[in-house]
Amino acid sequence: MVSQLSSLNRRQWLKSTVAGVAGLAVARQLLTTPARAQHEVDRSAKRSEPVRISGNENPFGPSQAAQAAMLQAMEKSCRYPFKESQELIALIAAKEGCSKDNVVLGVGSGEILDIVGFHFGLQKGEIVAAEPGYTQLMRAAEAQGGKSVWVPLNKKLEHDLPAMAAKMTDKTSMVYVCNPNNPTGTVVNAAELKAFAIEASKKMPVFIDEAYLDCADDYEAQTAVKLVAEGHNVVVARTFSKIYGMAGLRMGYGIMPAKLAKEVKPLSTGSVNMMGVVAATASLQDATYVAETRAKIKAGRDALIAVIKGLGKEYAEPQGNFVFFKTGMPIKTFQEKMLAEMVQVARPFPPMLEWARISIGLPEEMAVCHAALKKALA
Repeated sequence: MVSQLSSLNRRQWLKSTVAGVAGLAVARQLLTTPARAQHEVDRSAKRSEPVRISGNENPFGPSQAAQAAMLQAMEKSCRYPFKESQELIALIAAKEGCSKDNVVLGVGSGEILDIVGFHFGLQKGEIVAAEPGYTQLMRAAEAQGGKSVWVPLNKKLEHDLPAMAAKMTDKTSMVYVCNPNNPTGTVVNAAELKAFAIEASKKMPVFIDEAYLDCADDYEAQTAVKLVAEGHNVVVARTFSKIYGMAGLRMGYGIMPAKLAKEVKPLSTGSVNMMGVVAATASLQDATYVAETRAKIKAGRDALIAVIKGLGKEYAEPQGNFVFFKTGMPIKTFQEKMLAEMVQVARPFPPMLEWARISIGLPEEMAVCHAALKKALA
């Protein structure tokens, strides 16, 4: 039954994508060539403030299809996006090969982290997670009485799955894996992660945060989303903030067992907005944007790694839109040196307080960053 449903949804997804591509040329006419050119000039203009490569944002912005969709929907922005949200959920379900009952929309994937964290925190159990890692779900759980159990990364700065398994007890209510990990950017071996998730989910839910996975070299081989359709107790979170360049529009979603979806939806603290919904819908139907943007991010990532290597610095093998490396000085000192060169880098990530995370920016922003690194780390 699941196999038939997955096949049907894939066909629906492909059909909707073809339809979206067919209308893409017309939609893009709304963004005239002069308007697009001015947009690029404005973004490339000389800056009077620091280059901001601290938030893992995608500086290439939403696709032209998403921008056109927002312009078309402007007159509907006085309305709540009830109908449009249901259309987006159906599109996501078709893309992911699951039921609509498995899909929960969020105000960014951060809301999915929050509501799932609230739900399991209320059970007063323990959540096993990697350190350093992304902490939003655990903080939400702790606010409701849950407890975080932190497991150090391995020598490659990847999730140490055997060590995490060893920390699971009858008190464990959930396991959290951010893949690629934030801040290190490393991915877990796909086969090992799936085997781990299948085994662990027999006892407790496994939350796999794939916010940055679209930036990775081999998304299809790495994603764990099929585990949900196969009936495993797994949650997969995704966001439109990263590869789709929509951080300011706050759109994300979770794929999870239908029973859990029903339980966590009432814990939502906000609601999605019309511009975000239509932009997300158009983004999913744009057949070329993700591949093009992934290539730009990888080019920026490779260039940054080359500079870091040239400076003789240790770094984690990255698969996100950022690089994590050892500066050889306290992070506060490094931040101050970079800011003096008009570059803003990310916050500290305890306990690795001599390491820094730098996001991939526009080419002209990265040129400023490269020069600043050579001066700060000379």
